[in-house]
Amino acid sequence: MTQLLIQKRVLVLGEDTRSFLSVIRSLGAAGMEVDIVTLINTTPALRSKYIKKVYKLNYQAFTQIEYSAKVTAIIEDGDYDLIVPCDERSLYPLLDIQESKKTKATFAIPDRNILGPLFDKEETRKLAVELGINVASGEHCEFNDTSSEALISKYSLPLVLKPTKSYESEQLNQRNTVLIARSISDIELFKQQNDQCLVELFFEGTGMGVSVFSWKGKVRAAFAHKRVSEPEHGGGSSYRKACPLPPDMLDACQKICIHLNYSGVAMFEFKYNSSSNEWILIEINARFWGSLPLAIFAGVDFPKILATYLLTNEKSYKLTYNLKAHARSLTSDLYDIKASFERNRTQNGTAKALSNAFPRLFGFIRLLTGNDTIDTFQWGDTRPFFSEINELIGEKIKRRFRMSKHSNNAKQYANLLAEPINEILVVCYGNIMRSPFAANLLEKKFHRQGINVVVKGAGFHQLESRPSPERCILEANKWGVDLRSHRSSWLSQSMIKSHGQLVIYFDLKHEYLLNSYYHSYRALNLAHFVPPPAGPLEEIADPYDGSPDALEQCYLNISSALDELLITLTASNSITK
Repeated sequence: MTQLLIQKRVLVLGEDTRSFLSVIRSLGAAGMEVDIVTLINTTPALRSKYIKKVYKLNYQAFTQIEYSAKVTAIIEDGDYDLIVPCDERSLYPLLDIQESKKTKATFAIPDRNILGPLFDKEETRKLAVELGINVASGEHCEFNDTSSEALISKYSLPLVLKPTKSYESEQLNQRNTVLIARSISDIELFKQQNDQCLVELFFEGTGMGVSVFSWKGKVRAAFAHKRVSEPEHGGGSSYRKACPLPPDMLDACQKICIHLNYSGVAMFEFKYNSSSNEWILIEINARFWGSLPLAIFAGVDFPKILATYLLTNEKSYKLTYNLKAHARSLTSDLYDIKASFERNRTQNGTAKALSNAFPRLFGFIRLLTGNDTIDTFQWGDTRPFFSEINELIGEKIKRRFRMSKHSNNAKQYANLLAEPINEILVVCYGNIMRSPFAANLLEKKFHRQGINVVVKGAGFHQLESRPSPERCILEANKWGVDLRSHRSSWLSQSMIKSHGQLVIYFDLKHEYLLNSYYHSYRALNLAHFVPPPAGPLEEIADPYDGSPDALEQCYLNISSALDELLITLTASNSITK
């Protein structure tokens, strides 16, 4: 099988360390030349030895139109044999690109006319009922017409709130998340972010998945797993184990594949109650899924099987695998263990919390058996694993080290400020409180000293033209800054300049967003320039939900930090009068 794929070219689109990295490794090991489009710049998947070329595109720094145009150009210029998306954000734009017929590449995506049952939870539910497949009791709910109390009265707590789609095709920058609501406050918070959804009766049981490769409606490869650990409020499992294929669940998958005449991969999510021996279908993911590393580790290499069917004449079956296989997402599992410990400690005390945490931590010893793996780890391609370890531990240590050594000495910023600066771009999250005040105040300070540097502002929030809050306008007036005419701007990649520009931000969230979604910039954290005794700081905190005193302190810190920054910029000769 491997020989048939050697030197064929594939473009893989995604971001995570589970499905995305697994597809890269599978097809790279099969001899294919792998290029990627990543939705996040910092994913450990980028460290895989199998990647030939990286394209960094996303929905934070680019509009959907820009993203689609750039991906189209990559595909048209790349002479690819196969295009493989690993999530809906990557998949939806490919539908139009495929239909344009401007490339010879084969697209590993479902036909447009069957997307509904595969990605819309309401249509999945209707099809399941039509085919006699078990689903939870539930209904479509418009929140304007239904109170939280009425939902609790009908379904009791906990209940399940499901947006019909994980992503809307016209709003791919926003993920819609399923919630297991355990209180009325959970429901109210969900309603603030959603106008409607599916409401379902909570089904007590263990999460299970049946992953399949189907060809013209017939299942040719299959794998089943159980969740070993599950987040309390829903979401993906961090630790999973292989299990025998349940005949009735596999039959349900086959019914749907036959009905849709489906060709491609899919993971069918179920919930199984061992006491009653009952199960329900939860949803379908008709693209590569989070538990894919476990399937491949157990012996069912879905990406390679898919590529072989699509690009060669070889057709094979795969229904057997290592039933002892376990796999965990290291970062997610550690954070889930920590969250579970904190929750148990609050509810039951430290001793009980420790007794619950120890078995999960002790479970890591299974890695020595050869039947347990970590999603990012693979012999011969270990760099993604060590990159994940660095994200978990190394970056925190580096950040503390940087803070302990911080000073306003220009030598510390010699590399960053080596090039002359003719524009400063001040960014915060919403561009309505911190960055407009700082940009206006810095412009005034430059003007008083006769410095000719352009100052602009922007925010990561993509809803533009929002005014500053009245309390910010009043507080800014005390500093001689008028924010009444200010309207927010979104920070796009096109605003970033690789030369002559310095980006100023305020907190660690901004640092994360810049690192994750933008490129070719020079940036520094203004909080590091807050002078003693208040600073230096790690963050100038967002005063959005803060008190009047917090807003006043925020603006005081910004003003004093700008004075210190101005001294540093002048001393480094990066700005001149």
